[in-house]
Amino acid sequence: MKRRLEFAVTREMAGRSVRQFLQEELSFSGHQISRLKFQEEGIRVDGEKVYVNHVLKEGEILTVGLTEQVLRRDTEGGKPGKIWEAPAPELSKYPLQVLYEDSDLLIVNKPAGMVCHPSPGHYSDTLANQAAAHLGGTGTAMDMRVTGRLDRETSGIVTFARNSEAAAMIQRQREDGRLIKIYLALAEGRFELPEGVVDFPLRREAPGSHFMICAPDGKAARTFYRVLAETKGAEGEPRTLLACCIEHGRTHQIRVHMARIGHPLVGDPLYGNGFSQEAMGLHAWKLSLQKPFGSDRIGITAERPGWAAFYEDRPETGIFGKPFV
Repeated sequence: MKRRLEFAVTREMAGRSVRQFLQEELSFSGHQISRLKFQEEGIRVDGEKVYVNHVLKEGEILTVGLTEQVLRRDTEGGKPGKIWEAPAPELSKYPLQVLYEDSDLLIVNKPAGMVCHPSPGHYSDTLANQAAAHLGGTGTAMDMRVTGRLDRETSGIVTFARNSEAAAMIQRQREDGRLIKIYLALAEGRFELPEGVVDFPLRREAPGSHFMICAPDGKAARTFYRVLAETKGAEGEPRTLLACCIEHGRTHQIRVHMARIGHPLVGDPLYGNGFSQEAMGLHAWKLSLQKPFGSDRIGITAERPGWAAFYEDRPETGIFGKPFV
């Protein structure tokens, strides 16, 4: 069923145009509003389709139809763009771990080693295929967006938006700081300070390269870290468990920044100390955000992986002064 928002126009709402209401109350962008204008069930007042300049009157019922399902067409063949394939049989050993679900969001715990989203060579063996199947979208062009995907080697929280409007609002929360994501990272060595900030711009080593480097001509990237506990590796080598919070969210940001300050992540195949049989020590651990179409906040925690099981979490103390509910 198509997702619809319904609002009874109050005295306080009356006198504003539909466009003003969508911008001011729902934080819809001009692009989102334009897209709604051309949908049959996009914007209606008392059941009748209206223009966005319609002035709301007390007692009217405004309904907004969201884009749960969009049949995309490519420009050449006229075929549906992205049809969600059924999950590959090998994924059956990794059941989808749902952490939270409502009409707009699906939040799951991704295992390390799984690709987030379909790409060349990975069309059905991805977390997104599992999510689409869970939502009943296999074989359709259901509009489902990954908001903040994780590297293949990284485990933890991944959020899927079930309509493009929710995806845009989650991205806006990421940009203005309302969305908070905390990572667990297991780094090589001991840290002299209990917390710090790594602030180096990042860019690809070369056009098309998968390898990221710190460079003055890169894009701004800032990583905050706090020491949670110290431990040792199999050979007695010192290691440190960190909580990390990032700004900007560049590709491989935590991995590159930790390697840059001499503390590469354990098991990192790209930026670590040579080949390792260990799982990479990076996990999207905690997430706090505001529901896309409401004022309530939700806090999600993904179970710690084995390499961080030794740490006793004290959620009541918080991290970086950030709220998680």
